[in-house]
Amino acid sequence: MKNDKTRPFFLMLFCIFLLSLIFTAFDLPFGNANTSPYDIGFVLGATLGNLIKIFITLALCYFVYRKVRAVRK
Repeated sequence: MKNDKTRPFFLMLFCIFLLSLIFTAFDLPFGNANTSPYDIGFVLGATLGNLIKIFITLALCYFVYRKVRAVRK
């Protein structure tokens, strides 16, 4: 049970997901007062796109860091 690698992997993915949520929240357009359903849907779609981009970027940075650290050892 000590060599179980799935728990750290899913914990790492969860942490990256939380970080991407935080960074996406900083990118939200808070000053926009449009409340039509079309505008809300557009903003939610753009936010989801940004969330996915940030998630992928953070995951790639983490994997590159692990690869560099593994090569140094």
